[in-house]
Amino acid sequence: MMVKILLLFGIAVGIYAIFNNIGGVFSAFSVKDPTLMSVRLLQSLLPVVAGGVIVYVSAMNLYDIIRKK
Repeated sequence: MMVKILLLFGIAVGIYAIFNNIGGVFSAFSVKDPTLMSVRLLQSLLPVVAGGVIVYVSAMNLYDIIRKK
């Protein structure tokens, strides 16, 4: 039961990371300097990708645990 709660918490944290940083991805395109634009894009895109990986891994592990029962 505790593992399921932790996996659900991982999914919530991943979704929070995605939605908290997705605005920075879109606002990075408003910068005129291409170097600053690429840096701001990477700065905002890396947490979004990490949140997506966290959601994927947590969801797959939760699915495997539920499917085995």
